[in-house]
Amino acid sequence: MTSDAWVWSYLPSDTQPTLCGHFVHANTPAGLPLGRFVYGKRFLKNPDALPLDPLQLRLSPRTYETTALQGVFGPLQDAMPDDWGRHVIERLHGGRLPITAYLLLARDDRTGNLVFSSSAGEQPQCESFPGIEVLEPARGVLRGIELDRPIDEQLAHWVQPNTAMGGARPKLTIEHEGSLWMAKFPARNDHGLAVAKLEGAMLALARLCGIQTVQAQVVAQDILLVKRFDRARVHTPGSQAAAAAWRRDAFVSARTVFYADPAVQGTAETGSYPRLATELARCSEAVTQDRHELFRRMVFNCCVSNTDDHDRNHGLLAGDEPGYYRLSPAFDIVPRVHQTRRRYQALGIGDAGALVTRENLVSSCESFDLRPRDATAIIDQVQATVATNWRACLQEQGATGEEMDALSACFAPLIEDIEVGDFGRPTAGQA
Repeated sequence: MTSDAWVWSYLPSDTQPTLCGHFVHANTPAGLPLGRFVYGKRFLKNPDALPLDPLQLRLSPRTYETTALQGVFGPLQDAMPDDWGRHVIERLHGGRLPITAYLLLARDDRTGNLVFSSSAGEQPQCESFPGIEVLEPARGVLRGIELDRPIDEQLAHWVQPNTAMGGARPKLTIEHEGSLWMAKFPARNDHGLAVAKLEGAMLALARLCGIQTVQAQVVAQDILLVKRFDRARVHTPGSQAAAAAWRRDAFVSARTVFYADPAVQGTAETGSYPRLATELARCSEAVTQDRHELFRRMVFNCCVSNTDDHDRNHGLLAGDEPGYYRLSPAFDIVPRVHQTRRRYQALGIGDAGALVTRENLVSSCESFDLRPRDATAIIDQVQATVATNWRACLQEQGATGEEMDALSACFAPLIEDIEVGDFGRPTAGQA
């Protein structure tokens, strides 16, 4: 089945989108999903035009093709709703839909600076967002959708703004205190300490470790408000605050960066922290600084058992220099309790793959422009800060002693090397 969408981009400082190209999704003769994208001639002549992807979709009149990522180019994949958003769209529109329908039916809160329309003459309209007062009414509606209950038509509009955000947790974009915030609601499979409080505590702990994170606050006991780092209010001279528009900054996930390399597209490679550090040389406006920050985040995720650090939970945000990027603030940091001390991250961290050990963390340090002794010093500092402060950060969010005890294994000291960490299996010398 062939479907298509017209792609629009918010260029730097603009508050209205510019038509930039056309995306068509179909199948190859062998049945593989195939995506095609071509930039518009007028966009290519625009002196302010920027590529959707500086690595894979450079400004060119050629027609780009891909069969990777279900035939959806990385930047479009980043703008597409994930599990929760797709579930909402399918509930509202009657089941599974063509790929481009999820781009067209999602609302105006998607990550990054892309929007979509069904025709070249139909400019996507900017939408307004509700205030914080909608959170409680929306809670019941979102829970009903999650449980596949019928949607009250009079309340259905409450769920509309959140369909474009990624992830599996119910979400809603609201306007609060002059900024846009993503409200993350509790999910039906949550148990123990509210995930909002747990994530809020980990973001605070990460900042103590010298990591740049999103701004966040817990409201209504179990809803986490996360400030949108890809949006900024723009005031035009003489306008009132209520009439101000939003600037939208480009965002690409680590997955998009990895799949921009044709060598990766034909493999099952999921990427790694060292690989992302290497790729920063091609798109970051502050390569060494971002590499050092990325190493610190990698170590922190290992120290707090955030093993859901997959390639869509890391990203690059448009920098000050047009066409270049910086690491986005860290987000989605939640510890996971494991049955053994032997843990693996979602992304590879060193020569031994994703296995969490100090030795493995240090093994990749050169990719981050660090010497072994400097990498070791960062590991020591992050681990000490985590050990000293994790309980206090959780207590600030209202965690009980029982809840903290249940999580204590997440903050255990890192295993020193691979042999010590190879519980229940032969070491390299015994195999």
